[in-house]
Amino acid sequence: MKQKLLVVLVASAVNVYAEPALKTNEIIVNNYRYDNATELTAPYSIEIHTDKEIAKSGSTSLFDYLSKHTGLSISPSYGDKNKPLIDMRGYGIESGYQNLVISVDGVKLNNIDMVTPFIGAYNLSSIERIEINRGSGSVVRGDGAMAGSIQIYTKNYDGVSIESAMGSAGLMNHQVNAGLTTDLYNISVNISDEKHDGYSDADTQGNKDKSASNTGQIKLTVKAAENLALKFGVLNVRTNNFLAGNLTNAEFLDNPRQNSGNQYGNFDFDYDKYNTGFDYEINSKFTLNGNYAFEDKKTHSITSSSDNTLDYETHTLDLVLNHKFGNFFNTYGLYVFDGERLDGGSSRGKVTKDNKAVFANSEYQLNNTLFSAGYRQEKVDYSYNAATSAGLSTDESLHAWNIGLNHSLNSQLSIFTNLNRAFQAPDVDRFFTGIYPAPNYNLTGRTFNGFIDPATSETLNVGLNYLTPRNKFKIVAYYSDVKNEIAYVASNNQNIDNSEKYGVEIQNNFQLNDKTNVGIAYNYVEAKIGSNAQGLVDGNDMPGVPKHTAVLDINYKYMDQGNINFNHTWKQKTYHFGDFANSSSQKQPAYSATNLSINYVVDNTKYADKINLFGSVNNIFENENAIQSADNSLYPFNFSRTWMAGVNIDF
Repeated sequence: MKQKLLVVLVASAVNVYAEPALKTNEIIVNNYRYDNATELTAPYSIEIHTDKEIAKSGSTSLFDYLSKHTGLSISPSYGDKNKPLIDMRGYGIESGYQNLVISVDGVKLNNIDMVTPFIGAYNLSSIERIEINRGSGSVVRGDGAMAGSIQIYTKNYDGVSIESAMGSAGLMNHQVNAGLTTDLYNISVNISDEKHDGYSDADTQGNKDKSASNTGQIKLTVKAAENLALKFGVLNVRTNNFLAGNLTNAEFLDNPRQNSGNQYGNFDFDYDKYNTGFDYEINSKFTLNGNYAFEDKKTHSITSSSDNTLDYETHTLDLVLNHKFGNFFNTYGLYVFDGERLDGGSSRGKVTKDNKAVFANSEYQLNNTLFSAGYRQEKVDYSYNAATSAGLSTDESLHAWNIGLNHSLNSQLSIFTNLNRAFQAPDVDRFFTGIYPAPNYNLTGRTFNGFIDPATSETLNVGLNYLTPRNKFKIVAYYSDVKNEIAYVASNNQNIDNSEKYGVEIQNNFQLNDKTNVGIAYNYVEAKIGSNAQGLVDGNDMPGVPKHTAVLDINYKYMDQGNINFNHTWKQKTYHFGDFANSSSQKQPAYSATNLSINYVVDNTKYADKINLFGSVNNIFENENAIQSADNSLYPFNFSRTWMAGVNIDF
């Protein structure tokens, strides 16, 4: 089956005849600047999604888009879609996000602990483009970029757009986007309010797994001089979620929406981010970009057995100097990150993680070949101070490097390869053991269990790009040698001595005719763990990693003003999170969902520039999906058919 699928994908890449319709060879954006590389000439694997593609997808959230229209393995974090679990290249759905850097407008979303990145803070309509860099990028992105990185860039608005939607389970979503552009400045405002009443049965307290979130964002860019732009931004997010508990395997098979006698956990999240920066064109050869961000976060969780508050403060500073000289494009950078977490109202104290890094990267164009090389040196300092024990600290000195080349055989076809070293400094939760008392096994506290080693990887990528006006075809094969992989095994954080990950990734987007566009993404991954002193067996599969993932996306333009989007996503069943021995008879269920969306646009009406009517039906065939952390511990999601309809008006 696997071989037949590959033959079909390659054949479709070279035998499709249609009118030119696709925009090919996108320029790659990197930390507010345009890179010297494009999709065709990049010496690494890059996947680009533009706002036009996002608008046609029928998706209503960033989680929705990433899960339906990319090859990422993404699931709600035990029910929370705002802070999802994301895996790329076989690091496991439970902690794969720790091996993946996610940034918005150049600012990392990764936290100092095991809390997953809060992508729900950004409305899909506010996003201009998404770039997914697989298996490289550690020189520029640093700590955590073992699998790669996801860069998200938001829009500058000019005009007013309002959106309102409603759907099943009491879904209500309202958004306002507004902006003003002059010769001297751009100011953009985004406000949203979203809620739903829950999909599972009520818990023992009468609560359903409901959620509510409010987001407000302001961006200001001022042209202070002909060669200087100043940037300012504020983001405020407030969310409240009730997350359903776990079910046994029998309960899930019987009825995934049942409660099983649990009290749902209630989680408040308050997030404020303030940032300022600049873009300065020193002369025709040098540009300097800078950005500073301050984040203030607070989480409050109430479960049947605990009431916990965590306070976070982080400061991030990065400076990037770009130098273009002849056929050379050089980048030099400084990165500083200071993060702390205070366990409010407890004796567990304060933990900090501070990163300081410098890096340099160079690209050189020689005829049809682009060469690249780079190096990064990063120091990570940790400290732990508690009222009940003496202060502890440690530090790590880590480095990353990459070498790569891309050779263009002609204007449509190129081959590339790169060798990349990356690292992951442990997050602060890795130094603690959670306390989960019976009978509910909810987290009630943590004890310090010692510092563990950073993880490192060396990854070889070999790929091909074939880009024409009617077809985008990309294929890459990779192999990663991983040392000291970090994982949560048998209620303890551990290093795994020698792991390896290898596989093939295929993207194919082709225009069948002037009305129909077809996109296919297929990932095959083998993720083998190594051994360790705690008894892991060398060569076992990393649990939570599906070997096969496939996405089919068909967009049909049924009339000049209307599109229908059909999407199907499938992931093979796999060992559940805790099954490092690969011995359990219970497997995490395969994921399967079929979705349909439709939109109709009316242009240039008397009262508006554009009116977009849209609707969707998700999980049409009511496939029952879940993530599974252990035997008889399943967290259902996307297990019923849902619908949504709304209108977007541009003035």
